[in-house]
Parts: sequence; C-alpha cells; structure tokens
Amino acid sequence: MNCNETETKIVDYLDGNLSKEEAQQFDLHIASCESCAKALNETKTLLTTISNVEAEKPREHVHLAFTEMLEKEKEKLSKTNDTKVIPLSWKTAFQIAASLLLLLTGYVTGDYFSTNRSNSQIVMLQKQSDELKTEMTLALMDNRSVSKRIQAVNYSEEMVQPDTKILEAIIERMQYDVNVNVRLSAAEALSRFSENNLVREAFINALGNEKNPDIQIAVIQFLVEAQDKRALVPMQQLLEEPEVPIFVKRQLDEGVKQLL
Repeated sequence: MNCNETETKIVDYLDGNLSKEEAQQFDLHIASCESCAKALNETKTLLTTISNVEAEKPREHVHLAFTEMLEKEKEKLSKTNDTKVIPLSWKTAFQIAASLLLLLTGYVTGDYFSTNRSNSQIVMLQKQSDELKTEMTLALMDNRSVSKRIQAVNYSEEMVQPDTKILEAIIERMQYDVNVNVRLSAAEALSRFSENNLVREAFINALGNEKNPDIQIAVIQFLVEAQDKRALVPMQQLLEEPEVPIFVKRQLDEGVKQLL
C-alpha cells in the first residue's frame, strides 16, 4: 500500500470499514511512513473536534455576516462550474473542510463576535484558500494526464497575479512538457505576463530550444509584442537554421524588423 492509497483509506480505517487484510496493510504502512502517520493523527484530531462541537446558535449579526460570505462564494462557484471542473484530491478536500470547520466553530462558540476579529479570520481563510488553489494547481501540472496538465495551466489564468511557484511551473511545462498541446497552452497562459522578466527570459530561451512551428510562432509574437530586444540575436540565429519552416522564418523576419 503506497501513500496515496493510504491517505484515501484513513477515514475508512478510523470507522472500521476496512477488511482485515486492508487494515493490516494500512498498519504496516503507517508504521513505516512518518508523513502518513501524521495525516492519520491530524484526521483523528479533526474528527474528534467535529464530534465535540456543541451546536450553539450564533448571534444574528454573526449569522448574517457568514451568510453573506457564503453567498459570495456560491456566486463565484456558479460562474466557474459550467466551464472548468477541477477535481480535488482527498487530502485537499479534507484541508478545506478543516478550514471551514475552524471558521464555523469560531462563529458558533462566540469567539468571533467582534467585527474586527471576524474580518481578520475571513482574510486568513481567504489566504488559506489561495494557498490550497496554488497547491492544487501545482499538483495537477505534474499529473500524468495531458488533459489534467492543460487544465492546470488554464486554471492558473483565473489567478490575477500567480506567485513565482506557479509561474515557474508553467514555464517548466512550456519548455519541457513532452506534449505539444501542453506546451502551447502554457505559452498562451504566460503571454499575459509580458512585464515579468522571468517570463520574458523563458520565452527567449524557448526560441533556441522549441522545434514545434506553432509554439515558435507564439514565442516570436510574445517577444515582439513585449518589445524585448534581447530576442534579436536568437531570432536572427533561428533565421539561419535550414530546418525552420518558411512560414516561421517569415514571422521571424517581420519580428526582427519590428524590434530593430
């Protein structure tokens, strides 16, 4: 039993729903894996917390604040559910549940009746949500499925300003992914960040390494639009290579003129 299989069976293990053989395999893995043992203990703690939460009625203004936040989140989901569906791993879903539990527990037990403290907790929850989105996107980019990797690249376009980790992951997909459609999707996603020097350097490097004509054209168009004159030398060198298709050379020739 590996780590992924163990994580998906934690709740069933605690509920006693595993077969004798599965439970033995689970115990063997937990005994030798510190990470999964930690996940098991965290899950036990969370389930214990859930069972011990007393159902107290929140004050009216707290209820309204939480309802308003919930409606906003539902509105966001309704705008994205029809176009993109990102499946959550068990671990990610459980982390979200834990975050929501902490927020709800605070509301119903009266710890957050102060408006300022309530707002602070909402900001913290939003930060945690953003971190989870980043983790999920990074995990999908390493998925063996081509469609999942493309999905992750496209999902990053919903982020107003992805952090460096996300940009580096997309750059890696553009430069090294074995599938041309993933590389092209990555190039299109990165084209939004023409002011970012890390992105510009990645496109300049791609000029000398990329062999697919469609991606070559996308790279050329990006660098010309960005008016990055560092691209002049590699573009001129690419013009001299005999294996470059004529229509790509036309694009290169036009691009060199615009950069001079």
